[in-house]
Amino acid sequence: MKNFFDLSFEELEELLAGLDPRPFRTAQVLRWVYTLGADDFRNMTDMPVSMRESLAGLCDLMPLREIERSETRDQTVKFLHILEDGEMIESVLIPEDGHNTLCISTQSGCNMSCAFCETGRNPGGRNLTTGEILAQIVYAIRHSGDRLNVRNLVFMGMGEPLLNLESLQPALEVILSDRGLNFSPRRVTVSTCGWVPGIIRLATEGPDVNLAVSLNATDDKTRSKIMPVNRQYPIGSLMDAVGRFPLKARSRITFEYVLIEGVNDTQEDVLRLQKLLKGLPAKVNLIPCNENFSGFRAPSEEKARAFQDSLYDYGVLATMRKSRGQEIGAACGQLKAGSARKQHD
Repeated sequence: MKNFFDLSFEELEELLAGLDPRPFRTAQVLRWVYTLGADDFRNMTDMPVSMRESLAGLCDLMPLREIERSETRDQTVKFLHILEDGEMIESVLIPEDGHNTLCISTQSGCNMSCAFCETGRNPGGRNLTTGEILAQIVYAIRHSGDRLNVRNLVFMGMGEPLLNLESLQPALEVILSDRGLNFSPRRVTVSTCGWVPGIIRLATEGPDVNLAVSLNATDDKTRSKIMPVNRQYPIGSLMDAVGRFPLKARSRITFEYVLIEGVNDTQEDVLRLQKLLKGLPAKVNLIPCNENFSGFRAPSEEKARAFQDSLYDYGVLATMRKSRGQEIGAACGQLKAGSARKQHD
């Protein structure tokens, strides 16, 4: 049976033409799935019963099987899904004022091996299909009750999104299309650890979405220690690629910066960081390191605020991210579906 979400609009049109040649049927199905979050073709009451039954035998609207759900007191929800081949992924729904942000996985593991990231302890895995990416979003919409309750999408879950552009780009087309999920490009962010070829490809091929770069250090020696990708694509080449990324008016590149005590939290780092960003429409998202296997710790709140204030003094827009989901392992750098596999098995 086909994963419905792996079908392009054109493939869906071709499939439906074999059941009912009238072109409006495609719009009906897309509305039921992407706007209303239908999980069963049999519930699509404005279509003939025979057509609904045929579709139910051809396509799967629930290709992800949830095997665990964790929720914090602030209502952050982490979903653990098992895929058809037994691979596991996690996605996180984060509540904000009147809406939610969804953190989406693009791979079932990660080979980037960032020293502070739990997912990097689960090398291997595979790229997700377009349908497995989209299904996470639709699953969260069903959970929240309405498409409009999920306002922001961030590809910042398990995996390096720019290593899976073959699946990610078609998914983004559905995400942004008014035939699909109809998200504003301003509400969709693709995050990268600094995979330069992917940044260049996304810049030249589109689509037009926000870019976030996980920087985390201001010199090559330090960054190479905590982020092995820097040995292949050092800061100079990374900043060159970012500088060529097209931006709309009032848009900025986001630089994620995990603050690690004694590693990247000095005033010298502030000085180097503002020099790197000089002349670039940018904002810095400071993230106090979440304690995990690595032994890294966040600096004191006072020191972290001093780091932020110093960036402001240099004219750099810097925010401090409030950590969400730590108690369920859903915070930045904590996703680790591989360990849950053992519990499931």
